[in-house]
Amino acid sequence: MPAEKRRNLKYEASSISRLIDKRRLVKRFLDLARIKSVSKSEKQAGEYVRKQMTSMGIKCRSDRAGIRMGGDCGNIFAFLKGNVKGAPKILLNAHIDTVTHEGSVKPVVRNGIIRSDGSTILGADCKASVAAILEAVSIVKKKAIPHGDICLLFTVAEEIGICGAKCCDPSFLRADCGFVFDGGQVDQIINRAPSQVSFEARITGKAAHAGTHPEDGINAIKVAAEAISKMKLGRIDSETTSNIGIISGGAARNIVAESVRITGEARSRSRAKLKRQMRKITDILTSTCKKHKASLRLKVEPSYELFEVKRSSEAVKLAEKAVKMIDLSPRLSATGGGSDANVFNERGLQSVIMGVGFHNIHTSKEYIEIEDMVKGAELALSIILAAASKK
Repeated sequence: MPAEKRRNLKYEASSISRLIDKRRLVKRFLDLARIKSVSKSEKQAGEYVRKQMTSMGIKCRSDRAGIRMGGDCGNIFAFLKGNVKGAPKILLNAHIDTVTHEGSVKPVVRNGIIRSDGSTILGADCKASVAAILEAVSIVKKKAIPHGDICLLFTVAEEIGICGAKCCDPSFLRADCGFVFDGGQVDQIINRAPSQVSFEARITGKAAHAGTHPEDGINAIKVAAEAISKMKLGRIDSETTSNIGIISGGAARNIVAESVRITGEARSRSRAKLKRQMRKITDILTSTCKKHKASLRLKVEPSYELFEVKRSSEAVKLAEKAVKMIDLSPRLSATGGGSDANVFNERGLQSVIMGVGFHNIHTSKEYIEIEDMVKGAELALSIILAAASKK
């Protein structure tokens, strides 16, 4: 690399905080937050992201992943050809969908903090990350900062099972390492995440009149309740959790419930522990139904695979270097949640999860401090610079 470019990289890395345009960053986030984009309805948010990148001179492509799932928008991909020979090719990723909510998001900015008006989520998960990545890339383009190859991927339908990433066009994932901006604290590098298994149990008993002949019936709700009471749920251990999320069934209050449906999940960063937990749930459901002469239909499906990216990996090394470049001390940690990173790692692209500082996600109390979001944008830019300076 010419000496002039080396000096340029050093200069840019030492002045990252001065490069971020806070007003532009906040405006992009507020614009995105106001656009309703629940999973499978991301078209308007996707058009906003495409328009922003097009205005920077970046060409975008889309696949049909979301559309194949019944949505209105596919994953959005862009590629910035590098001009630093030998630099690792990096993937920067965030999802554009949010969890389901009613009404319009009305962000409120007060005392350096952005919240919703309290009636909805804010959508900082993950739109603050989208805004941070767009800010970093806009600086690279505007300042003509030397960089390696950069893949940008904004996925859909993440909140309903990482579906967009699972159906992503394989050509979008041609990188040496990935950085998934879907975490919490900016100094945190998440390099471990669990596998998840979902299950649906349909218990069928026997209907009867609840007042005149209750003894002739088999109450499926009662069978389900007994089975659930025997299950260990919540925090199983430091690596494992389990939950019953939905119970539905019965026809009327005066009919012994003939059927009930239970939907749940289990997660663990240990395959053996996850297998053991699911075996216990299966055994309890089977034995309880047998005891009450009810029938059971159990459907168990893996949702995503666990990952652990070693500290010695290029992804972690670049992430640690980038965090240090913005005057923070990097912390490796684990998560109990799933993200696009689970899919990328399963496909052989070593990826870690980075944060931009959002809190209380998936609730009406969600918020983000503007200074944290600025740091998140600095982090995205420092990852680009760290990769470009690696020879």
